[in-house]
Amino acid sequence: MGKGEATIETGATKSSEGHESKNGRVQAVGYDHIPQDMVAEVLAKLPAKSLMRFRCVCKTWSSLIRDPFFVKLHQNQSLNKPCKTGLLMSSKHQLFNSHFVFADHEGKQALEEDTISIPKSSNVLGIANGLACIVNDKHCISVYNLSTRESTTIPPPPQEIRFQDRLSFGFDPLANEYKIVKFCAHDKEQFEIFTLGAERWRRINRKHYNFYGGTKWYDFKEAICVNGVIYWMVKSMAESLKINLHSFDVHGEKFQKVAVPGNGLCLFSDLIQIEGCLAVIQDSECGNKFKLKMLQDYHNNVWTHRIIDIPLGPKDVRYPTLAGTLGTGEILILDDHFSGCFRLFYSDMRSKRLRSAKIALPSFFGENKWKRYYANHYSQTGENDGSWLYSASVFSFHHVENILPLKEDGQGFI
Repeated sequence: MGKGEATIETGATKSSEGHESKNGRVQAVGYDHIPQDMVAEVLAKLPAKSLMRFRCVCKTWSSLIRDPFFVKLHQNQSLNKPCKTGLLMSSKHQLFNSHFVFADHEGKQALEEDTISIPKSSNVLGIANGLACIVNDKHCISVYNLSTRESTTIPPPPQEIRFQDRLSFGFDPLANEYKIVKFCAHDKEQFEIFTLGAERWRRINRKHYNFYGGTKWYDFKEAICVNGVIYWMVKSMAESLKINLHSFDVHGEKFQKVAVPGNGLCLFSDLIQIEGCLAVIQDSECGNKFKLKMLQDYHNNVWTHRIIDIPLGPKDVRYPTLAGTLGTGEILILDDHFSGCFRLFYSDMRSKRLRSAKIALPSFFGENKWKRYYANHYSQTGENDGSWLYSASVFSFHHVENILPLKEDGQGFI
């Protein structure tokens, strides 16, 4: 087959020159006369799974689909589409794998073959634009592309990762870069950064910022990256267990302690993304109403207050979890219990319309009853005595398709 030609299965019986073909295949379809930018524009609208197959059509398409400009074009197209809802469902029990499951914007579950299982004893550091950063129990860090199933292993940092070190994953929209940040617990003036695509880690000094606020501290909730800034909650043992909000600007690579208005943060506070902004939320006292503090301007620390009223009935969810907003503008609510399947609720704040969807659970959840006991964490209880059996976590995220190549050979990781 020549350059700019492809063999395509079709129901037609004519060749590219208009002659009938006995085997019903169109052979040597030329497209050199089609402008390359037009080809790119059409292909960018296709789902990632189709593009992965189309890399085999010809060398021209393979090069185009891997081109950084086209990767960015496809990502922008994906961001403008109603994104899928992703759930990371995992159990602390070492016998169980963690799983990524997906549902489209209408709540319809993706095919079972789209469910992704990650290795046992692994921890997800963060998810950004369809890339998941994962570290295993041997402190080996990898980045997985949830759309293409490609992965890359990150070189080990100069200093060995220790138990008290903290790792976070974020995206810099200004430079279009993904970074892993390592906080060195044994050296309070140093931290290390790895930029995806680089060959080695960089060590940066932070003499003018005391992240720890004392000799004893620990972060007790998962970090979140919003608009190029990583946020996480830190409980300081040196400040009578006071909970502070800290941030890291992924582009400027600067730390900052963020002042939260009012009474600040408490044990039941949670960090989510609402309409593109960081929001601090607590569990609803009455079930349907949530009080939010939204960070509208990060650089000037401008906060606004908002109350979200979810039209849930008494038979829907007793203690709902507000998970954030979707690309459709809807609010996503997680159920407080599940058995056999997991329920999602979508609330349109303008029309006050509420819809629900069910997602089948990975096999390890079984048909047993699970009930939320803290934030996004659930416990499994016995049928008769109500005793605690296993604990699990369910975290939601906005899944954006991404075709960023992570391996030159294009081999998958699962």
